[in-house]
Amino acid sequence: MQEPSDAALVAQARAELPYRTGAFEALMRRHGGRIRQLTRRFAVSAADAEDLTQEVMLKVFFQLPRFRAEAAFTTWLWRLTANVCIDHQRRQDARPVMVAGAEDEIAPEPADPRDPIAAAQARMDVERLLRQLPPEDRMVVLLRLLVGLEFAEIANTTGLGLSAAKMRYARALDKLRVAVTAAETSCERSA
Repeated sequence: MQEPSDAALVAQARAELPYRTGAFEALMRRHGGRIRQLTRRFAVSAADAEDLTQEVMLKVFFQLPRFRAEAAFTTWLWRLTANVCIDHQRRQDARPVMVAGAEDEIAPEPADPRDPIAAAQARMDVERLLRQLPPEDRMVVLLRLLVGLEFAEIANTTGLGLSAAKMRYARALDKLRVAVTAAETSCERSA
């Protein structure tokens, strides 16, 4: 049996008002993992990421009746997720986020099974550099690299124009390259 589409689940959830349990839960099972991945990469701590994930899910629950289906459900979902994350960063006074203590840090998933320690360290370094980007730039990078959205989808999700989305992405990657080069130079000098 074929899984129902997002549009069918949204329609069913709206019909289940006020509780929307079955269809809403199916939507969250389908997309909750990707929401969690995005918030984990955006937030500084695992606790913040979990709070952001819960906030997104609550917003979806309460705002689903107002979803007009002018765009795909996933476009609306990523826009909502991006707004929650960026608003969270702004509430933190938009200052660069410092990495929390080791007990609060998001545990990296090893990318290279042959050298899990080096892979974990490299991933932590990349995540630290990502967190130094302005929140809007960070979100564009995460939507492109983590969620896999095309630039047109990123533009729709963030409310940017297509060229602005591409420019923001390119500018963010340039900033990351400069930061990586500076870090490598610093390591070479201290060695």
